[in-house]
Amino acid sequence: MPALLVVVSAHGYGHLSQIAPVIDGLCARVAGLEVTVQTEIPRELIARRLDCAFSRVAQTADIGMLMAGPTVIRWEESLAAYQAFHRDWERHMVRQLAVFDAVRPDLVVSDIPCLPIVAARRRGIPVAAYSSLNWVDIIEANPAIAARMRTQLERMRDAYRQAEYFIQPTPSMPMAWLDNRRPVGPVMRVGENVRDRIDADLGLAPDEKLVVVSLGGIPMEAPLANWPRLPGVQWMIADSPTVARADVHPWDERRYRFIDLLASADLVVTKPGYGMFTEIAAVGVPALNIARPDWGETAVLERWLGRHVALRTIPLEQLLAGEIATEVEALLKAPRGEPVAPTGIDEAVALLAPML
Repeated sequence: MPALLVVVSAHGYGHLSQIAPVIDGLCARVAGLEVTVQTEIPRELIARRLDCAFSRVAQTADIGMLMAGPTVIRWEESLAAYQAFHRDWERHMVRQLAVFDAVRPDLVVSDIPCLPIVAARRRGIPVAAYSSLNWVDIIEANPAIAARMRTQLERMRDAYRQAEYFIQPTPSMPMAWLDNRRPVGPVMRVGENVRDRIDADLGLAPDEKLVVVSLGGIPMEAPLANWPRLPGVQWMIADSPTVARADVHPWDERRYRFIDLLASADLVVTKPGYGMFTEIAAVGVPALNIARPDWGETAVLERWLGRHVALRTIPLEQLLAGEIATEVEALLKAPRGEPVAPTGIDEAVALLAPML
């Protein structure tokens, strides 16, 4: 049976969300494909995203970026971590080659650790990179840090160039320095509108508005103390805090898929991320966005989503203070956008399947 090894960065869950539809697409196209996912993301979270059967290797292959909460990069700590990782490059290489020996892949896809690309080339295994971003461009968004990482960044550039393709799902950072880049269309799951079921479960009137809040790591208990109480507006919080408010409801993941919540909502409150932004665009729901100013991918994501749905961006401090009534009320009056289709899935599969 053909074997696929997908190495997924555990920097948040966005890397998994943007590649999972492509993995499922490959499984549908390549009979008997055996899928192994190498990541420190918990198995149960992978299973929520992947429909196909898979094995998991619980081993990281990169640093990503170290964060102080979900929106602020710890630049000095990230610098130290990269320097330490590159000092031990060959030791990490031995560990990666041992994974190859165990899995015996016919194709390696990296989203987007550098080292497995180089390891695959050493072993003569076909390899592709896949992501809307790369760590070189993310780091170079901070010139002061990048100046202290010249050697490491050059090694990382060389690694990305060694991939047969660097597949870029729309929207992606430009990556003009990569000659092997292959842009494809958006890649995302598309939710189903289950609003009738939600209204029945929560006892909502037909004219009430549902605002879904998903902030990926921002603790919601404190902000909700200042959250506005708006007539006819109900809040559903994906991070499920315990809040004694009749207008605030936790998300029951056993009852609803998150993508179905998005499709059923009148407004989403979130922060920049590939998976979230593309899944919002897939159903055209307006969005209130929390600024992420030091993340190099942010401007690309915000420009793209703003072309497809009504979008407003506010600083995190404004959200924490609960001063969002004006933005929420304006966005609830905005029309839904025209849904965006996940055309990049088939395009990415068409590039990767022949490599198997």
